[in-house]
Amino acid sequence: MKTKTLYVLASLLLAMLINGPVIASEEAHGSDAVIVKQASEQKDAFPVTVDLIVDEISDISIGEGRVRAVAELLLSWRDEATDVTEARTLMGDAIDTFLAESFDPGMFIANAEAPREVMARSLTLFPDGRVELFEKFAVTLTFETAIPSYPFGDLDLHIELQSANHALPALTFMPRHFEFGHDDLEHTVVKGNWNLHGSSSEVTSVKSLSHGGKSHFAVAIFHIKVAHDFVDVAQKILIPLLSILLLSMFINRYSVIYETESGGDNGNWRVGGQLTLLLTLFALRFSLGDDIPATHYLTMVDALFIAVGIMVVFALMWGIYVIYLFQSGRVELGYKFEHKSNAVFLFIGIVFLAWVSSYIFRVSH
Repeated sequence: MKTKTLYVLASLLLAMLINGPVIASEEAHGSDAVIVKQASEQKDAFPVTVDLIVDEISDISIGEGRVRAVAELLLSWRDEATDVTEARTLMGDAIDTFLAESFDPGMFIANAEAPREVMARSLTLFPDGRVELFEKFAVTLTFETAIPSYPFGDLDLHIELQSANHALPALTFMPRHFEFGHDDLEHTVVKGNWNLHGSSSEVTSVKSLSHGGKSHFAVAIFHIKVAHDFVDVAQKILIPLLSILLLSMFINRYSVIYETESGGDNGNWRVGGQLTLLLTLFALRFSLGDDIPATHYLTMVDALFIAVGIMVVFALMWGIYVIYLFQSGRVELGYKFEHKSNAVFLFIGIVFLAWVSSYIFRVSH
């Protein structure tokens, strides 16, 4: 009866694993600030050209969803009221005075964790009516950790520049140049164990509570695609987890339990070894807090931890039960469980391998 119960429990466990957990997709839920396309307003709006050079991306924390960026921003527009015979550059309070008396394309970084730190700022007036506002700043950005195939796949870091003073159609952004670093300087832009995989920019609009709560404001979004370095992933996550899995199966295969009523020293090693691996797995999971994205759905790394954890726990419970069979005198039944364990664990391992591998083909929504 106990044997049948064990088989039923094992069958239920396998059914749960094959079906897998329900993965919640990353849907864009409605909020007070609803981003919508305003094509007609954008077309007829007063254009402000945006040039952005990202000098540095560092401290990427996928666990907390934040990153630090240093960038150079140039806003350009035309002001026919400007009366200068040669290029003139303003600094300090003179910039604020000029913008207060003319056109101020004030903006803020919508996905910033705190106000940006301005490192340098200048405003240049040209005889042909062009006005250029330059700013170099440092800021801590937040981002969505939507990467189901992690540690594989791209992570979308982005900078959202939102108009603060003028609603559409009084101002719209027109991205012109979006670059990383300077050609004449040898400088690694993306710091840490990440590689740059591409970039793009777009202009949308957002409904804000400002200006009566009914106006839309232009938003220029600069996307930065980065991917985790595979060597770092391998040495921190994949190799330790696979080592725990292989050691668990190795202990289950070669720590054979004696066919005596005492169970023998090998039985103690079998239980103690699996228990040590289980505690090691828990410690590894908590030590990788900043390297694993915090999401409301499972990623590939989460699935791998679950798979290895269940394998170790199952091997531990299997070994304890086999020891119990030998110690209770049911040696023949203990032998059957002992010999069938290799086939059972091989089958479970293949099921888990297919389940974990499926996450490579999952994409965020």
